[in-house]
Amino acid sequence: MNTKPDNTRHLLVGADGSAESEEAIRWAIAEAAAVGDKVEVLMVLPREELLPGTSFALQPHGRVPVRKNYSLDDAVARIQSGLRTGVEVKTSLRHGNPTSELLAAACDADLLVLGTGAKSAVGRLFFGSVSTACVRHATCPVVLVSTQAVHRFSPTPS
Repeated sequence: MNTKPDNTRHLLVGADGSAESEEAIRWAIAEAAAVGDKVEVLMVLPREELLPGTSFALQPHGRVPVRKNYSLDDAVARIQSGLRTGVEVKTSLRHGNPTSELLAAACDADLLVLGTGAKSAVGRLFFGSVSTACVRHATCPVVLVSTQAVHRFSPTPS
């Protein structure tokens, strides 16, 4: 619930370097520009840890590889220049479990924005779904942005 006296909302965007997360960033910046909100983009890098008692095991929530040499700041700057908005966007990087870190950061947010893609049932089984867990456990509203539908509901044409 927005309790700020100036009525600006804090939009938190989860990013992982994928095309889907970049669409979520684009949607959040366009939404913020339309109504004067603030945007924070959070990238969470999973820790490289093996499960206890094993020499090799899948991570419980899967691992999403971040593109090599991916710069969150460069991606945000590129998206902002394409949208031509003056929205101030804060970027931050954390290490840990992506779901846990996003949910913790979302406690102070008015809206959590995540990109989502079409994964098969096998893909969800092996790699988990951060967006599904966030929808179930977030304490603020969650917007899921897909690359297929984003242009139908964007506040401004992109």
